[in-house]
Amino acid sequence: MAITGIGRVIFWTGGSLWIGQAITPIAMHSHHAIQVSIGLSGQVRLRSSDAASWNAYDLAVIPPHLPHSFQAPGETVANLFCEPASALGRGLLHRFGQGRIVDVNGNEVAKHARGLKLAFDNGSTEDELEEVALDVLYDLSGSVPLSPVDRRIQVAISFISANLAGKLSLAALARHVKLSPSRLRHLFVAETGISFRSYLLWTRLNRALDLGFGGASWTDAAHATNFADSAHLSRTARRMYGIAPSSIRPTAPSTQRPMTA
Repeated sequence: MAITGIGRVIFWTGGSLWIGQAITPIAMHSHHAIQVSIGLSGQVRLRSSDAASWNAYDLAVIPPHLPHSFQAPGETVANLFCEPASALGRGLLHRFGQGRIVDVNGNEVAKHARGLKLAFDNGSTEDELEEVALDVLYDLSGSVPLSPVDRRIQVAISFISANLAGKLSLAALARHVKLSPSRLRHLFVAETGISFRSYLLWTRLNRALDLGFGGASWTDAAHATNFADSAHLSRTARRMYGIAPSSIRPTAPSTQRPMTA
């Protein structure tokens, strides 16, 4: 199976960073996160359908659930993912909207983008890379005051994250937040833009990828996050990230490891 790129993948609560050298194109896919794609050595290319032409960007913001494919062969790139329901995510959506890929002047975050590439080139720690990546997102999101996510949905999201290994149902979550299942179903979509079932799958996938990129076998990562097996995990990753986890060659923490968008 072809390697999609070489670099590092770092997860934190509410987001992740995929940084390194891109190699092969990433197939059409869509996911719940807001994606910020930055060309650190040259432009990245994106399109929103297989019939569309490739467009080149220094920096692009891709809204949640928008199908897209990605390529930047031989270039060093950074792809940052942000949960839409987070404060950062709501700021990004307020500024850039939904429904299309937005071309952003790379000068807006040039200082932090240079810092991101320098941190990657120097083999900085995950905490250091996370800090610079968040600086990029904060610069882009602006400072417009936004209403917070409903407290009950915040509690629900925390409960989901703490119970990924089991079979969590909407009814059990509704009991935890003291709402009826029907009320929770509608409120969850209104506040997050995604159904409970889809959000649960997205969160399980990211936890599984975090475990796998952290050194666990893909079988163990799948079982720890309630996927039936590694094949189920792989199919889900292909649909949401355009890649199969097995195409990412695991390496020791002190070396570069494959990345994708």
